Amino acid sequence: MGVDAHGEVINFILQKGRLPLAREVFCAMHPPLYYILALPFFYFDTLQSQKITQIFSLLLACGNLYLLFRLCKDLLPDILTRNVAFLLALFLHSFVTFSLYVSNDTLAYFIGTAIFYALHRYISAPTRLNEVIVAILLGLGLLTKGTFLAFAPPLVLVVLLSLWKRDVPFMTILGRVLLFGFVVFTLGCYKYLENYHAENRFVVHNLDFFHYMPANMYDGDRSIWYFNLKQLILNPTYFEGDRSLESIYPVLFYATFWYKFCEPFNGFELGSRTAFKYIGSILYMVGLVPSVLLLLGSFVKSISVLEFLKKLRSNERKSFEKGLEEAAWLSILFLSILLVIIAGYKYNVWVCFQSRLFLQSFFPIIWILYTGFIFMKERFYFAYKAGILSMVFISVLCIIYYLTEGIHVLMY
Repeated sequence: MGVDAHGEVINFILQKGRLPLAREVFCAMHPPLYYILALPFFYFDTLQSQKITQIFSLLLACGNLYLLFRLCKDLLPDILTRNVAFLLALFLHSFVTFSLYVSNDTLAYFIGTAIFYALHRYISAPTRLNEVIVAILLGLGLLTKGTFLAFAPPLVLVVLLSLWKRDVPFMTILGRVLLFGFVVFTLGCYKYLENYHAENRFVVHNLDFFHYMPANMYDGDRSIWYFNLKQLILNPTYFEGDRSLESIYPVLFYATFWYKFCEPFNGFELGSRTAFKYIGSILYMVGLVPSVLLLLGSFVKSISVLEFLKKLRSNERKSFEKGLEEAAWLSILFLSILLVIIAGYKYNVWVCFQSRLFLQSFFPIIWILYTGFIFMKERFYFAYKAGILSMVFISVLCIIYYLTEGIHVLMY
């Protein structure tokens, strides 16, 4: 079911016949789309067992995986490198497990990938219909999770620049941008207006009402720059681990990306409460190689995006479309991470620093990993092969984890 009580929100709607306010249920600060769509499945469940509702999450996960496959196939030409990068989508713990819980993350991941898919179609053919499709998806994203606020500025700029490059008159551009914003606002504004009506502010968090863990985790500059891989390897999970790691942001992001660092009560007990948790230690060690490739890919593409922006007016249409799309991918990912950091800084609670909170931007993560691989393939082929081996090994470790935990759950 996951560590967050999303099922309680669905149960509230079923029992009360209305949507809850943010103060009424622990996860009710989220927009309601996932909970409304999950209602027909939850009707056959209880709060203690939500297996039927998980079928809905499974369907969303399958749809998301298919869209990611289509995007990778269409946009990442090197077949071997593409397939190795795609292993992230198939096995990464933070992505796979939160795609299958009763959680609005499942719908957020699907809509996020759908936006990237629709964005690709729009940039190559910026028609009004394709524009409205992107706007509808963004509106639905905002009706699912507040993290989609990070998508809005880049997508508005894409619409504006795509029309500008095609010499569309200024007033037409203005009208279409306003239409885009109107569609997004109409579909996505519900929770934010409800919050303003109930709390006199548009965005609220459950930490505003439910103080379920101590704050004040910030430990000065050390929280921002420090990274202790050795200590993380020795303490691979939050449960009975080294509590000093709670204040180290890079460690939290890294640990929650590669393993279940802060999911001690999700029903998969072997990876939290037994020595089997040290499979996470191995994942942290091996994950260092693709993590470096991710950082490398981010740097390479940041440079290319800056070069694109310098030549914005002089770029030919094809190079303009490619550059604009890549700039949109990168900016959406960076803004998504920034939004998570801002929330973590505001509430000063370690659970805010989780990688899963920006995985609705999962396609750009695959893309920058692919870019890092290609960079190494062209310059340091040995490092390229080491990266491939590391991703294969990570996949094998994840398979062992899923199988072992699955057998344990079935037996007990």
